[in-house]
Amino acid sequence: MWRLLPVFLLVSCAVSDQQQPANGESEPTQGRIVRQMALPVESSAQAIRGQASKKTFQRQGVQGWLDETGAWHMEADVHHSRLLCGMYETGIQLGKGKAACSDETEWLTGVQYATRLRHCNSASRLHVGGGRFPDAANRLGEVTCVRVLVRCEGSC
Repeated sequence: MWRLLPVFLLVSCAVSDQQQPANGESEPTQGRIVRQMALPVESSAQAIRGQASKKTFQRQGVQGWLDETGAWHMEADVHHSRLLCGMYETGIQLGKGKAACSDETEWLTGVQYATRLRHCNSASRLHVGGGRFPDAANRLGEVTCVRVLVRCEGSC
């Protein structure tokens, strides 16, 4: 019986990987927020002719951009510190506030989640995804902050 336990744990955690972009309207289930950070955004060094202007954000294993059409993209390293599996999602929210993006930030959008990945056995995984904030189109000038959120369900 005990010899089968490691095999069972590996099989239960090896269920098919899921990377399902979630639009802001149909979010699968509500997990708990395990990490969040507010990051300042910076204008891109140079806009390329014929392309939407962009703002970027970056810090501690997180980087991304957003543009004047409301589109966004993000890459985030997410670490799982348990043996049993948990399902992690990463997302962002746009806001305006002071340069430090402190508690006084006014959040202009809801949170949009873009990735959904299973983590097992103390694994770190790179979450890569994006989406579009339709209400934020042509409001790029107002956005000074991005809140990056990681939520988890299961063994977190």
